[in-house]
Amino acid sequence: MLIKYSLYNDVEAKRWDDFIEAHPKGTPFHLTSWMKTIHETYSFKPLLYVFTDKDHKITGIFPCFIVKGLFSGTRIISNPFSDYCGPLFQDNNVDKELFDKIIQDNDNNVKQIEIRNSIPDYINCNSIYYFKHHIIELDSDPTNIFNKFNKKTIQYSIRKAERSGVKIIEENTIQGIEEFYRLNQLTRKKHGVPCQPKQFFYNLYKNMISQKVASVTLAIYNSKAIAGGIFLKTNDTVFYKYNVSDPDFLANKTPNHLLTWNAIEKAISQGCKKFDFGRTSINNKGLIRYKEMWGAKSLDLAYSYYSQDSHVSETKDDGFAYSMFTSAWKRLPDTLADNLGPMIFKYFG
Repeated sequence: MLIKYSLYNDVEAKRWDDFIEAHPKGTPFHLTSWMKTIHETYSFKPLLYVFTDKDHKITGIFPCFIVKGLFSGTRIISNPFSDYCGPLFQDNNVDKELFDKIIQDNDNNVKQIEIRNSIPDYINCNSIYYFKHHIIELDSDPTNIFNKFNKKTIQYSIRKAERSGVKIIEENTIQGIEEFYRLNQLTRKKHGVPCQPKQFFYNLYKNMISQKVASVTLAIYNSKAIAGGIFLKTNDTVFYKYNVSDPDFLANKTPNHLLTWNAIEKAISQGCKKFDFGRTSINNKGLIRYKEMWGAKSLDLAYSYYSQDSHVSETKDDGFAYSMFTSAWKRLPDTLADNLGPMIFKYFG
């Protein structure tokens, strides 16, 4: 039986999250706390589809949102602002009629469903491989992991940051969010992309960080935060979701390397089996090489598209148009970028 849960029904939310946490492929992007953060920030309509057996036990779930784009029309996405997320079933077999039912359930106004994961061939989805996915398989002994890092770049930079006096702290407070957001503005401007609304990180704090599903880590030098990371955790995996830094300190203090190593050590101490570096565009060769220097395995990451017609508008974060946009955004005055960015960021979901 296919039914819908409410994101704000506590009983249903707990049943949903219990299923995610018990599923070997469950991620933070499937959790109701992440979906609440997206909904409360961007006002996208959440859809929590649930399959149950005759005893009302959950056998599968499909989390998604209805998203209206500036140029791409109205789509269903599982899930916006998530590296990867898709349906989860106990037997890993996706219901063949699921996507048709979802389109019909929304009055056929939505013509396309974007699933940020691979889907079995029998579903007849169009799978696009624009991204790589990097994971470090953890060992109970941190030394074994450290020894796999590239010596000239990763190991050297970790030790350089330590010698420079960089300290790593966990700051799961509103003050930590404020410092993170300040660094986030610097980072996004450097890369020529709009900044998330500040409210997004406040909602992330309320729904995930305060509930110990996520954490904020800062790199401190001379009492000043010069880099930061936000990490999500589900089951036996830590996910490195956001990284920010002050460009003035990147080369001479290398804080990101020490911050990442600290997060890996913490994950090992918590008994985690994997450290997830998230997605990377296949055209970003430098970032792919950087992640592989940490000993991370590179895996293909498919985004799948189900459509009632032949048209598919894929999510893509490179190419000529993207390059032109980032080049122009870098030249915007800081005040204009800070005010305009959060207003348009929702269309980058």
